[in-house]
Amino acid sequence: MSNTRDLNETPLHKNNNIVNEICTKGICMEMCPSEEVILRVKEKMVHVLELTRSGHKLVKCYCRSAANSNMAVPQLLRPFRVLSDTVHYLLLEISNRSNIKMSVMYDFLDDRLRAVRQDMTIQRLPPEECVVLLEPMIRFYIYYGYRLCDHPISEFDPVLNKKYLLECMKWFLNCCDVLQNTDKVEDDVDTILTHFNSLDISKTRPELSCDRILVESLYILCNLDSIHPLYRVSALKLAYNIAIANMKCNFIKIFKLSRKLCPLTFSALCLHHPMIQRRALQAMSFAYNSQHLTVPVEVLKQWLAFNSYEEARSTCMHYGLKVVKEKHGVCFNKHTFKVDVEQHQLTKYYQAKILQLKLEDVLSYTV
Repeated sequence: MSNTRDLNETPLHKNNNIVNEICTKGICMEMCPSEEVILRVKEKMVHVLELTRSGHKLVKCYCRSAANSNMAVPQLLRPFRVLSDTVHYLLLEISNRSNIKMSVMYDFLDDRLRAVRQDMTIQRLPPEECVVLLEPMIRFYIYYGYRLCDHPISEFDPVLNKKYLLECMKWFLNCCDVLQNTDKVEDDVDTILTHFNSLDISKTRPELSCDRILVESLYILCNLDSIHPLYRVSALKLAYNIAIANMKCNFIKIFKLSRKLCPLTFSALCLHHPMIQRRALQAMSFAYNSQHLTVPVEVLKQWLAFNSYEEARSTCMHYGLKVVKEKHGVCFNKHTFKVDVEQHQLTKYYQAKILQLKLEDVLSYTV
């Protein structure tokens, strides 16, 4: 799978405010165009998640554009109402299937959501419609980015996942900026959310939410080492303070503040744990440099959010720090710290609440 950006998928969000531009409008009122349904059924290309007791229920798959192909065909494009139904169906219905391997579920949902974004791009949907479709996709990529972080590369590509995540984030935030500049952000988004809440799904299921503050916070925490997201700070005090603590190398404060994060923002931060822990241990090698004094491993475990005593101990040894068994402590030495070794492997933090949540649980709450 290539990491190069597909031109046909690049969001045309910068032109969303050009109201006079002629755009192709979709007229396909099904989740999958009839032409594609006929072809895929004939060629036996129906995904296992599209099989039902009564036959099949297909969702349009992502298609790379060929040099001589025309994808701006109204019969092949789904309008906003159908796209919103599709996102709901994928994230609140299909994601609940428990008989499918998690990585297989991710691949299917990712492909169908890319197809949604492709239809959005070709039609150049207005920003008030884009934000409502993009926000649950952002939560989707955060959720699976953490749930699958320890899977082999053959099953899950974290680089590609983050690429799609950041594309959705930037598109979403750009649309929010456009709406804010035209004073449409409140009324128009609320109107569209009313449609979401009236969809024909079980009332026992959660509803999709659209939370700009959550996305702004995620954008900061997913780009922890970049100063640019901080320019967007509004009501994002907690994420902002964590980013500032990271820039000031106040690593203990990072983990202390992280306890106040919601499940999604906490997961976004957890993906940076190995980097933060490495930098913290290196800083301590200078601050606590000594041939005799030690810092208890149990204290390091609490300070730097390690899962266990053994994990803290093995990480210290990975970077060349001596662990004194008799004292159950780490002897920090600035001369022995290994700066040239690979960063230690990311492991899921057992206290991360998202590990106990289903995808539908993280699609509905606001911060």
